Amino acid sequence: MPERLHYLFVCRANVDRSPTAEAVCRSLAQENGLHIEASSAGMSRGAVRPVTKEMADLADTIFVMEPDMAIAMVEVYGQNPAKIVCLDVPDIYERDEPRLVWMLEQKLYEYLIREELL
Repeated sequence: MPERLHYLFVCRANVDRSPTAEAVCRSLAQENGLHIEASSAGMSRGAVRPVTKEMADLADTIFVMEPDMAIAMVEVYGQNPAKIVCLDVPDIYERDEPRLVWMLEQKLYEYLIREELL
C-alpha cells in the first residue's frame, strides 16, 4: 500500500455530492488513522472545480456519483476502469444534508472494509 492514498470524488458541478463525499472521507480517514488524501471535482464545464486529466491521473481511486460518470472517466479522461468506483448517489441532495452524509459514510465504510483498509 502506498504511504498515502489519494481519492478523488466526482459529481456534476462539485457543489453538493462530491464536496460532501470529500469531507466524509477526510473525517473517516482521520477517525480511523488512515493515510488518505481526499479531493473533489465536477464534470460539467461550469463546475466549481472542474475535473482534469492530471487530477484523475493522480488519484489512486476515483469515486463517481453516477454510472455515466464512470464511462466518461474512461472515455474522456483516459482512466483505467479498475480504479473507478460508482457510488450510485443521485443528484437529489444538498451539500452536507444528513441523509447524504449517512449514505456516503455507509458506502465508504463498505469500500474501505472491502479493500481491507479497515
